[in-house]
Amino acid sequence: VHMRSGTAAGLGAVLLVAAGGYLMNGAGAMLAYLLQFGVISALLPLLLHRGWAWDRAVAVTVAAVMLGSMLLVAGYAGVTGSSVAELVDAYAKSEAEQAVSVYASSDLPPEQMEELTAAVNEMADILRYAYPGLAAVVSGFLALLALWVLHALGRGRYTIPGSSFASWKAPELLVWPLIAAGFVFALAGEGLKQVSVNLLIVLLPVYFLQGLAVVTHFFNRRKVPPIMRGLGYVLIALLNPMPIVITGIGVFDLWIDFRKPRVKST
Repeated sequence: VHMRSGTAAGLGAVLLVAAGGYLMNGAGAMLAYLLQFGVISALLPLLLHRGWAWDRAVAVTVAAVMLGSMLLVAGYAGVTGSSVAELVDAYAKSEAEQAVSVYASSDLPPEQMEELTAAVNEMADILRYAYPGLAAVVSGFLALLALWVLHALGRGRYTIPGSSFASWKAPELLVWPLIAAGFVFALAGEGLKQVSVNLLIVLLPVYFLQGLAVVTHFFNRRKVPPIMRGLGYVLIALLNPMPIVITGIGVFDLWIDFRKPRVKST
């Protein structure tokens, strides 16, 4: 709606959905929608509509979502007299308890139930440790999903500004924070290590995207059929260790430039 009919119509659609959430489930549902989806639905097409390249638009949108979320969580913690860490801990605990209750209702053998409970508790610990990075990655995934929907629904009525995905590269300077975070994770104490872990969680998916862009480039060059291309993407996402391999390709693409035409010597 925003890309086809303009800013007023797009923002009006977001506010209409927010109002529907408020009428159905109260202020909490409205606020959750606005933070998780509404900001992306409003800001991303606004920036694209004004000619921003899609990668910059996604980055600014994710930053806005994270800033709004942090301010809200910090404000809520101040009102309730608790800390942000306590709120994250309570959230992780509630999610773990909910998951365990679902498993408990499925009549699993006691041994398997114990293994699943241990796995859920371990995931809850990871969530507590790396909550900011994981939240940023989820917001980035939602923004990219919205971008893909906008691209799929364009159909000649509008175009997405910026380079094609097959030729996309992350900013070259971004590799230095990645390298620094790796060294800090290996050598620093617990406090700095937690910061480096969250930074790695944010940066590694960026280079996974760059590796995926390299794969898309070769798919396009070899004119791979859509069915085989879709199967390839599914295998890359699910087959271990393909995500690690693709991320490595994205990192080394900065120096090797896999997409550069090679001159054959005779």
